[in-house]
Amino acid sequence: MTRSAALAAATEAIAHSGIRELADAATEVPGAIRLDVGQPDFATPAHIVEAAKQALDGGWTAYTPTQGLRSLRELIAAKIARVNGYPVGPDRVACGPGGVSAIAAAFGAVLEPTDEVLLPDPAWPNYELMAAWTHSRVVRYPCPPELGFLPDVERLRERITPRTKLLVVNSPNNPTGAVYPSETVRAIADLAEKHNLWLLSDECYDEIVHEGVTVSPAALVGDSRVISAYSFSKTYAMTGWRLGYVTGPSRLVDSVTKVLESQSSCAPSVSQKAAEAALAGPQDCVGEMRAAYRRRRDQVVDRLREAELLISVPRGAFYIMADVSPSGLSSRDFAFRLLRECSVSVAPGSAFGEVAARSVRISLASSEEDLAEGVGRLCHLVGELARDTA
Repeated sequence: MTRSAALAAATEAIAHSGIRELADAATEVPGAIRLDVGQPDFATPAHIVEAAKQALDGGWTAYTPTQGLRSLRELIAAKIARVNGYPVGPDRVACGPGGVSAIAAAFGAVLEPTDEVLLPDPAWPNYELMAAWTHSRVVRYPCPPELGFLPDVERLRERITPRTKLLVVNSPNNPTGAVYPSETVRAIADLAEKHNLWLLSDECYDEIVHEGVTVSPAALVGDSRVISAYSFSKTYAMTGWRLGYVTGPSRLVDSVTKVLESQSSCAPSVSQKAAEAALAGPQDCVGEMRAAYRRRRDQVVDRLREAELLISVPRGAFYIMADVSPSGLSSRDFAFRLLRECSVSVAPGSAFGEVAARSVRISLASSEEDLAEGVGRLCHLVGELARDTA
């Protein structure tokens, strides 16, 4: 009898993203209200689409340098100076097919087997998937609701060991919408400096901030050990175009580029030309989408507060966490029941870690009408289940 060949144990053992689990199930429910994934309901702005059409007509269908077109990287450098507040040259920018690939390439460039990576709890589940195939060990640091989902810096400090190599920070945050104040960012950056760690700052929602400003670690302490990650997906409603980028010191970007060479050779050429138009063209579309997300945020905050399910008011990104603990169900069981009985799909908090295990994430990227109806059904189901268990 032929034996099955072995697979990489860590990759085989880890679960698929809990977000995708619900999103895939929702595709089987006709008419489901989709509040699960971070998919903007806006079309990609017309001037970006037109630039892509012109690029195709002009023959932009071939390979580009792995790091990305220099003309694009020059525009990215200008954007980072304007929006994120620190200088970087185009040679220290590497583009990948989506922010997820750029971040994954940074994991591959830094981590070796048995290294430890510090991840926030709650956190985007893809980080843990990346840690699995780099054969590194995940250690979580809490960002508890009583702190507004900001990192507990003291408890983070306690989790650093001689094997810690990479510290991941995410602001504006997915899933909580927390935006870290400068003192928190500096405290985390100082920890990375003191313990000789790489600091990966996921800033893919950098231009979706409702109050205050978002602070880049590289703007506070320089980028000698900071890896900063960005994406066109959320800012310009370009999720399907698959384009993101990272910056950092030259030796880091060189290693990231090697990983990207092995993964994809280069990001799609037509997407890069579209991204040039996104950065060089009018930015009104960014402000208009941001204003819409804030209106939706305020609408959902009011509804959850009325139902006594509000945990924290998000200050950025386009997500909000809702407390479903009165239902008596785990967040995963509640999410599937909400989908099955109410045709509403949300992401279970357990997909993001232990801290959010009794809550669900609602995406504010859906329309105001879908949010009003979907959040209303969610609140009704929680109340109904709470009465049943009383």
